[in-house]
Parts: sequence; structure tokens; C-alpha cells
Amino acid sequence: MTFSTERLVAATLDRVMPGIQSEITTMFTEPVSRYLPPSCQQLHTAEAVDHWLDEMEKTGAVLRLVLQNQPVGYLFVFPEPNQCYRVGYVLAEACWGKGLATEAMQGLITYLRNNDQGASFIAGVEADNKGSVNVLVKLGFSFGYTEQDVDYYQL
Repeated sequence: MTFSTERLVAATLDRVMPGIQSEITTMFTEPVSRYLPPSCQQLHTAEAVDHWLDEMEKTGAVLRLVLQNQPVGYLFVFPEPNQCYRVGYVLAEACWGKGLATEAMQGLITYLRNNDQGASFIAGVEADNKGSVNVLVKLGFSFGYTEQDVDYYQL
């Protein structure tokens, strides 16, 4: 899976890329992973990253986001029943507040809709994560329901 936006290139993560484990452990700082599931908050070693990627690949895909040849984040795509996709993202702290999360997620939604007409989307976010809630609302998502302290938005 590969697509590009005005500023970003997104492509399925290549697990054998030299240095990818280090890139992920560096990207997933405490502020970045604070609102993520527990499995994303413990990525401090190459072994932990490999285990996490194994688990992610069982149910979906991880896409690497690049801006001017520099990694800036990751997108997550999990197919669900009935032409629905559970989607999410992680963006490096240095890239916050620049519209990159909105741009990346819009690019992902456009790509998936172009390849699966009628697709719908769901994204989970902790209520305290105001930045991510704002991204989802900008993209047209609306609040759907809360489950296990996670608010789910639908598009």
C-alpha cells in the first residue's frame, strides 16, 4: 500500500529496512505514546518492536510516513467487517501542530475509498487526547460510542 499527499509519502512498512527498530523506539516517546494502547507504550527495545510489529501484521498494516526523506510517523489500517476500516496514526512530536496528521489521515481515507468504494472508517481515541479528536472532527468523523474508556469516532 503506497500513496502520497502534498507533503507526505506513505508506504507499507518494510520490516527489514536497516534501523527500523531504532526508528520506532525513537519515535514512540512518552508524549507520543501516552494515549496509545499499552502495547504501543513499551517499545523500548528491538525485541519489543519486533513483537509489536508481529502482532500488528496479524490483523492489519503499518504504513511509514515520510516528509522530505525523513520519517515522521506511522499510519495503522485494520480491515473490519462490512467494508469498514479501523484507522489510526502516530506522529513524531516535532511534527505536531503542522497539519501533518490531518493530511496523512485524509490521504489514507482517500486511498482506501479509491480502492474500496463505499468504505467506512472508525478511529478510537482517548477523550483527553484533544489533538487527535480535533484531527478526526476536521476529517468529518463524528462521535459514535465509548468502550473501555476509548471514544470511537466514525466516518
